[in-house]
Amino acid sequence: MHASVDYEFVFGGQVVAHRSHYTFDGHLSDIVLWPASAVGYPLTFRAVVTASGASINLDYAVKVTP
Repeated sequence: MHASVDYEFVFGGQVVAHRSHYTFDGHLSDIVLWPASAVGYPLTFRAVVTASGASINLDYAVKVTP
């Protein structure tokens, strides 16, 4: 299935950053490198996946360590 994903970075319930828009067919693998300034903050990594005209937010709590 053809789909797209946008990355959002959430702090305190607010989107504080976006990452580029990617398109893919069936499977996507990626590595996210976090800046040192993110260490110690409660963050959420959100993948907004869109396919067939519908979108879903996949939220993952993250703990950035040095």
